[in-house]
Amino acid sequence: MTANGAAVAGATVTVTHLPSGTKAVTRSGADGAFSASGLRVGGPFTVVVSSPGYADSTVTDIQLVAGQPLAVPFALEPEGQEIVVSATRTNTVNLAAGPSTNITRQQIASVATVGRDIRDIVRRDPFATIDPGQSRGVMIAGQNARLNKFSVDGLRFSDNFGLNVGGLPTARGPVPIDAIEQMSVKIAPFDISEGDFQGGAVNVVLRSGTNDYHGSGFYTFSSDGLTGSKTKPGIANPSGRINLDFKSKNYGGFLSGPIIKDKLFLAVSYEHLREGTPIQIGTAGFPSVVPNLTDAQISNVSSIAQSIYNYDTLGVQQSTIETDEKWTVKADWNITTGQRLSATWIHNNSNNSATAGFSSTVPATPALGLQSDNYRRPEKVDSYVAQLNSDWSSKFHTEIRGNYRKYDLTPVPFGEFNFAQMQVCLDPNATTQQNGAANSNATLCSQGSTAAPGAARLYLGPDRFRHFNYVRTKQYGGDIAMRWEAGQFSMKLTAAWSHLDVANAFTSDALGTYYFDSVADFQNRRAGSVTLAGSVTGNLLDTLASFKYDQYTVGGQVAWDPSSNLNVTAGVRTDMYGGISAPPLNNFFSARYGFTNQSAINGKEVIQPRLQATWKVTPTVRVRGGIGLFAGGSPDVFVGNSYSVSGVYANSVTITRNLSGVGCQGGISDALCSAALDNVNGRTFNTALTDYLRTNTGSLSVANVNAMDPHYHLESTWKSSLSVDWTPKFEGFLGGGWNVGGDIYYGWVNYAPIYKDLRLRQIGVTPDGRPRYASLTSTSANTDLLLTNSRDGYSLVSVARLDKNFDFGLGLGVSYTYQDVKDRSSMNGTTASGTYGQNAMLDPNIAAYGTSIYEIKNSIKFHVDFDHAFFGDYKTRFSLFGERRSGIPYSLTMADTVATQGHGNVFGVAGSNNRFLLYVPNVSSITADPLVSYDSTATFTSLQNFVQTNKLKQGQTVGKNTMRAPSWFKIDLHVDQEIPVPVIRSGRIKLFADMENVLNMINKNWGSLRQVSFPYLASVVNVTCAATSGNNCTQYRYSSFSNPAVDNVGRVSLYAIRVGAKFEF
Repeated sequence: MTANGAAVAGATVTVTHLPSGTKAVTRSGADGAFSASGLRVGGPFTVVVSSPGYADSTVTDIQLVAGQPLAVPFALEPEGQEIVVSATRTNTVNLAAGPSTNITRQQIASVATVGRDIRDIVRRDPFATIDPGQSRGVMIAGQNARLNKFSVDGLRFSDNFGLNVGGLPTARGPVPIDAIEQMSVKIAPFDISEGDFQGGAVNVVLRSGTNDYHGSGFYTFSSDGLTGSKTKPGIANPSGRINLDFKSKNYGGFLSGPIIKDKLFLAVSYEHLREGTPIQIGTAGFPSVVPNLTDAQISNVSSIAQSIYNYDTLGVQQSTIETDEKWTVKADWNITTGQRLSATWIHNNSNNSATAGFSSTVPATPALGLQSDNYRRPEKVDSYVAQLNSDWSSKFHTEIRGNYRKYDLTPVPFGEFNFAQMQVCLDPNATTQQNGAANSNATLCSQGSTAAPGAARLYLGPDRFRHFNYVRTKQYGGDIAMRWEAGQFSMKLTAAWSHLDVANAFTSDALGTYYFDSVADFQNRRAGSVTLAGSVTGNLLDTLASFKYDQYTVGGQVAWDPSSNLNVTAGVRTDMYGGISAPPLNNFFSARYGFTNQSAINGKEVIQPRLQATWKVTPTVRVRGGIGLFAGGSPDVFVGNSYSVSGVYANSVTITRNLSGVGCQGGISDALCSAALDNVNGRTFNTALTDYLRTNTGSLSVANVNAMDPHYHLESTWKSSLSVDWTPKFEGFLGGGWNVGGDIYYGWVNYAPIYKDLRLRQIGVTPDGRPRYASLTSTSANTDLLLTNSRDGYSLVSVARLDKNFDFGLGLGVSYTYQDVKDRSSMNGTTASGTYGQNAMLDPNIAAYGTSIYEIKNSIKFHVDFDHAFFGDYKTRFSLFGERRSGIPYSLTMADTVATQGHGNVFGVAGSNNRFLLYVPNVSSITADPLVSYDSTATFTSLQNFVQTNKLKQGQTVGKNTMRAPSWFKIDLHVDQEIPVPVIRSGRIKLFADMENVLNMINKNWGSLRQVSFPYLASVVNVTCAATSGNNCTQYRYSSFSNPAVDNVGRVSLYAIRVGAKFEF
């Protein structure tokens, strides 16, 4: 534009990335508009506009963010002196409509991250929260961490299959932190190129080479001596003392530079970590102590295992060892002006020891998994992506990208592999409980309460879920985007194809899982129950879930710029799925329900309209917002369950003694009962049992089945947002550099996944009116889990934010976030049965609707950054980041612990027995509520105190996740000091320290994270039916009261320090 607002057509525009000399040249159209795409991220860039009769106009110091178009206005003056303006002083307009946080390489270097984890960087976004209770998963806008999308240089890098609760393909992330040029967190990016997520999109762009050589090498160290040892006392650890013994060593480097100046560049990075992490749960001296368990008891059981079964339990595991190695290689080639090619290779090899997850410090059901029950978890990922950016003219541009990714996860148990998992109850014998009371149940370890914990259980042998278990995937594909301008309009068309191959081996209990009701039974090789799974063909490979599918995406959008202050963009994206074969046909399933178990995602599609707008109201006020549908991002494991649990090749049988210990439940003959449960050796099975598994018609007809609803809709969420940004410039000390703003995000479920058990039929009601079920196959503990849809749920998130950068190196910022999030199923499992059973339920067969476990009601985040060169140009830096947030919600439940054929006697359903929302009786007296009686006055008194203390509404069932853990306040600090390097003038050494949870360093009672353990269900009482009428349960009987175990998350509650040194040139 000229100074008086007239368009200048045909002006030459040269965009130069100064570090690499990469140029893009274009011309302005009749309306004076121009565009350049496919540029490097970051900067600085310089843009020069020249036209005959006008002086050149230059804008410098432009910084670009990946996926965020930037409008830069130019005003040309008649020929004379050239005009040069910094981008910080011109009225540039960011055209991204949705809320987002952009973090530069310089900011990343100042983040305190003792774990060297990119999620510590993502946590800076006001919409994001890390939950240490779910493998450090990042909940964005109140969504499950596995529904986020992580991408690196345009390649999706999430855990697509969905076995990592943290959402990343490996434990600590895919790339070295020093390799990152820029990271962005987006909540609702309405551009049609964005998709395959329901939570947030985390985009990482790797550093590229430039015309100068740059390099660095670092070494960091942490240990128990640099970690706290005391926190606030808790239930499982009354002293608050945590004894740690570990070392963590981390080193790596980065090197970049030109191969041919201005033409060809290379950047490589490497990082290696080895760390021992202390086990959190164990006997006295561990951070969390298992009640009623001693080292002597463990030694006794281990001795029996060695002498009777010739098996080494490996004892109590003290720590896990993690190794993580990763590297990146990135090449950039400026083929010609307007033709730019980049290629990236990312390698990550992670081996993380894992516990099987059976340990528990809950007084009612204490348990510990020995080392032989735990396993190594090696993961290997190799990814490749190449992208060609082409400017064919000043009006037409294309981006073409191809990618390939290979992933392998094959868990390896610590102990001897060809052995069953064994659970040993530490009741001394079949007739006497650990507390001396009579043992009347041969299938259940004696239960306890907060005041009198139950008998502990020990788990040994390869855990049941690792008996036949691996995941191997291959994904490859490509996409193209075409964009052209016509006056005030810019059009964009996209097309993409992605192919996925999956091989998922998951047959739990393939080596057998035994329960021994007492130490004496274990010594006498007399099991109380056994579960055995396998293939009816005798070949476990026939149970392998092998499937593949193709995803096709097409989209188009139009952007309209009616003025320099307003941009409106409308588009539509369509995701389509095909190329997938049907799961094996189960005729028994078809006969039961009148439809097959062969439904899949073949032929399904989601049309996703998008609309966004950005309006620059004044030079300092900008309003932006949009609305659109977003589909995809759901883990592939939910698709794969229909293949891995079709009930055709894989079968599972459970044989359990009667409560009296004489004979077996479900009509099992005495001969088969004895063959399955007597003379157990852990390695082989009586042929009567294996024949029953493979050939028994009744067993085959009731095998577990996972199926997809024939009318299933792919997961999708409507997202809308409205943001206001104000960048005021004050007089005097306050000056400019202020960024004040607010965001309102509202997302609501279009279709969400949920499981229910088709095999259940309602036979009656419970005292408080909920359904009571029985299985269609009453002699079996198995289920028919159907993946279907819910349309319930929403996420309302409001953010207020402010930050200010001062000229003398000080930066300040604060944000406040409020969330109101409701859902039905949290979908937080890795199997259909686990996902089904890990939700709080009112109706015992469907997840209850209510507050989500992913809701963080209130959070305040703040940062203080400062850097200054006190000595020459060698800077001193510190960066402090704090977060105070509400605790994780949890549900009060009751446990239906007594079961027949795997189905609880009260509610009649299979799976987790502690998921049933608590009915809160009238506790004015022990007989005040006719719907509830008690096993003892002690149980009533404990429950009465709990109800009155927490002001629970009496005479009704509690809502889902109506309780909340205490708030958490955490402050992290990064400090570093640059010092010169002798001889090497351009080099410098940086000495640094990262300190997490500084508050705990100041006071042991501060910085303590306290919450209920995942999946955030707190069973308060055990429940049975005290009275029945027909099939109705007319009165509950409560027993074994237990206070919710809101306890310290051990190591997270301690301060931690990592020190290091880094050489840079």
